[in-house]
Amino acid sequence: MSKNIIEVDPAKFPWLDLNRYTFCMGAENSGILYLSGQTASEYDPKLDRVVCKGDLLDQTRVIYEKLAVVLEAGGMSFQNVVQTVDYIDATALALYRETGAIRKEYLGDNNPLGATGICVERLLRPDAFIEVSMVAMRGEKKPINPGWNRYGQLTYVPGVEVEDMVWTSGFVGSEDINGQTNYPQDTARQVELTYGIIGKVLAGAGVGPEDVVKTLDYISPQCLLQYPNTADVRRGFFGDHFPASTNIPVNRLLRPEGHVEIEVVAVKGGDRQEIRVPEWEQHYGGLTQNAGVRKGRILQISGQSSVDPTTGATVGGYDIAAQTEQAYSNIARIMGEGGYSMDDIVNTIEWVAPNGMMDYRKVGEVRRKYFGDRFPSATGVSMHQILGRPEQLIEVTAVAVI
Repeated sequence: MSKNIIEVDPAKFPWLDLNRYTFCMGAENSGILYLSGQTASEYDPKLDRVVCKGDLLDQTRVIYEKLAVVLEAGGMSFQNVVQTVDYIDATALALYRETGAIRKEYLGDNNPLGATGICVERLLRPDAFIEVSMVAMRGEKKPINPGWNRYGQLTYVPGVEVEDMVWTSGFVGSEDINGQTNYPQDTARQVELTYGIIGKVLAGAGVGPEDVVKTLDYISPQCLLQYPNTADVRRGFFGDHFPASTNIPVNRLLRPEGHVEIEVVAVKGGDRQEIRVPEWEQHYGGLTQNAGVRKGRILQISGQSSVDPTTGATVGGYDIAAQTEQAYSNIARIMGEGGYSMDDIVNTIEWVAPNGMMDYRKVGEVRRKYFGDRFPSATGVSMHQILGRPEQLIEVTAVAVI
């Protein structure tokens, strides 16, 4: 890990022994702190194992207590949080709206931040109902709201701006027809409407599509066959300046009529570096994303799976460790092509297919190989499947702060 990156591991963390893991609780560089995803996991000495206790509301409260400790260890608080992502087990959806009161209790009033809530196939711990990840920043936060009244009743805003960074909530496109909200069942049309919303949020911060470094698409299974049709929508929105992108099939969206939910990160000003690996052009040439994009402090890497981009073939059979090796090898190649190293990475998200969950612990040794003994923060969740490749078991997203 770069000497400029500060690992945030609280001296006192009563829930778990932090020395057991191949990630840190938080990693900060240049005023941006990425926190690892937290569940309500804690060591139970009577059972001699780690467990998650209680229902969704009990677990949410424990998670926010843990996140408060990590933020404090990093010299920050909930007032510094710019983005949250809730990963919710499908069995707990009935109670999810009630977690808003807990969010408000910890996050407070007049605390603008972007937020996304996603229903996942399951969490890595079978007794966990929710996992929450956060990003926090030093500096003054400015809310971005193009005038949408409903956000006055919510615990988040459409977007938030801090210095040169813009973080958005997740959006699902809809249109008004005769005074009724309609979600088109044509996926490309729905995504077109989504980018219309995103464009308004970006404009509210004085940035445009060319300033976007990251998109993350959460895809409902109901639209997987239509999803390739959204490529032309992205071409129309981004032109020749494609961001890094990760596209994740999830269990479902919180809004059942939704096909794709999209969140973005953008950077004001500064030079833009689009990283392309020459020998991968045959694979990436027709895609609406770059392997990596740096602008300002942020270097975002597109999601990498067990595909060898030089051949387009899946590597590793059904061995999750071998597949993870290929994914991290791809990330290292992108970092090197841009003139950076794995030491610059502050956060990873590992998206695991259901048939890879049994052996997921094996990926720890792969992380040790690529990160040594100084780990970035991390989140791991189960996805519906890897997009378009049923034999693939894992996809990894990474971000560096330079």
